[in-house]
Amino acid sequence: MRRSMLAIAFVLALAASLCIPVSAQQPAPQGGQAAPPPQEPAPKEKKEKKDKKKKDKKKDKKDSKPQDVLSTENVFSVGAANSVLSDLRDGLEGHSQRLMLSAFDQDKMSGYMSFEDQIQALFEKYDSFRVHYRIAQSTIEGAKGVVLVDFEMEEIPRTGGPPLRRSGTLRFEMERGPKGWKIVDFSPRGFFS
Repeated sequence: MRRSMLAIAFVLALAASLCIPVSAQQPAPQGGQAAPPPQEPAPKEKKEKKDKKKKDKKKDKKDSKPQDVLSTENVFSVGAANSVLSDLRDGLEGHSQRLMLSAFDQDKMSGYMSFEDQIQALFEKYDSFRVHYRIAQSTIEGAKGVVLVDFEMEEIPRTGGPPLRRSGTLRFEMERGPKGWKIVDFSPRGFFS
């Protein structure tokens, strides 16, 4: 009987220890008084702490970015040239004068207004285009990227008739601006007339 009483007391003590909060299990500070259990911060305080952590993280990210390092977008490459030439091709094949002209920098390209008129006349004369190009050479000249491109274009007249084909090597000069790499000059200028 004594064993069963001890077993019951042990089980009750064990159960009681599992139900008592952790803060109550800590020893009382000197002076004999129990420390008050830690209180959960109010929801407003939680939100303020969370917001402060977010701000600190953003500040850390901002401070950790090297300011003088050039990103790959700023460096001229065949990929950058391909992206610009794809806009030119997609504009022609999609018969979108706006998309085609988006490949050119109207602020830096000399004679842009007459070139825009030339492109408008081209789109009025021909119903559709097929374009193929291949970058033959790519170089950097100062702030400009220069590519020599083997360019082929097939034009289907609005009036019917057989398609007209053009081909040649075009020299495109590109510069990086606020909207990325754009064509600032090309030759021969008469290719798209």
